[in-house]
Amino acid sequence: MRVGVCRVELFINGSSSLKDRRRVVDSVKQRLRNRFNVSVAELSEDSQWQRGSLGISCVARDEQSVESLLHQVLEFIENDDRVEVTDWLFEIY
Repeated sequence: MRVGVCRVELFINGSSSLKDRRRVVDSVKQRLRNRFNVSVAELSEDSQWQRGSLGISCVARDEQSVESLLHQVLEFIENDDRVEVTDWLFEIY
């Protein structure tokens, strides 16, 4: 059994308040949960209204499956026009 963890740093396009950021980040989180069945948590500080950070985790039988799933998740986020991925990090245990 392998556990994959991913941290994704985001720039939120068009966000002018914390409320805008929260709406976009919550939507991205829910879409990831529904589509990929992964655990997602917001790691952002509340003071930055144009930046966000997500922690994503998954469990699979082998390392290749975990890596493939995390790459699919990252690609899905990158295809969302509301956000730009500024940095990301994968770790597999």
